[in-house]
Amino acid sequence: MKKRIKLLSIGIFTSACFVGAACAELLPANPTSADNIKFTTSRPCQSLLPYVTNPYRVSMSQNNILVTQGTVSGIVPLCPPVPAPLEEIDLGRLPAGSYTLTVTNPVGGADGGGNKITDFPFTVTDARANKAAPYVRLDYSGHWWDANDSGWGLFIWQDARSSVDSVLAAWFTYGADGKPIWYVFQPPWGTSASTMETALLRTSRPPGAAVLPPGLTTYVSVGTASLDFTNTGTADVGKLTYTFTGGATVVRNIQRFKP
Repeated sequence: MKKRIKLLSIGIFTSACFVGAACAELLPANPTSADNIKFTTSRPCQSLLPYVTNPYRVSMSQNNILVTQGTVSGIVPLCPPVPAPLEEIDLGRLPAGSYTLTVTNPVGGADGGGNKITDFPFTVTDARANKAAPYVRLDYSGHWWDANDSGWGLFIWQDARSSVDSVLAAWFTYGADGKPIWYVFQPPWGTSASTMETALLRTSRPPGAAVLPPGLTTYVSVGTASLDFTNTGTADVGKLTYTFTGGATVVRNIQRFKP
């Protein structure tokens, strides 16, 4: 039977459904260049249904994305109480623009091979279109570490969708007593690749009952800190500069953690 596609709006998702067969959802429904885009597919309840396995392959020609799914490896019952599983496809981050997505069925699949979704259109908007200087071009979010100091680390969250590329950095290390200790700082950007100096805070809260929260979190300023990613040629290395009150200034060479 010839497949037909109809577009639906379900909550925050935009869906493409084959009548009587698979449905697919783009997440998020209205992606920006700051989003990691996923495409999920599912099927209605059937007594027995072949399922596909990894690896799937994603390729792109011009702005046309092709997802080639894995091969059929077995069957799984999908009627209640067993929920129908989702197949999640990672498309990654895409530049602003208009795209089409085609998802192929494996040969021997429940739909007999061919395309599951054909030329599904979607648009990626520019997350930075209305930003004022400093214009931060790269995303530094992730887990960072100092290769010369095992056990030291820094988490960076950068909200590229905010008007100022808001940054939160959480630094985990060890105190003079050898116990784990955390610091946080939220520096504003000074240039497109380096932040201004801001307060370095040590947070704490008193222990309490088993039911959280045990008490209000308090913080105290213990110095200053800033981040610098200039003149590195990559988004995977940078520098953390910090000064504890009354102490010397320290510069750490940091790199993105890649397991």
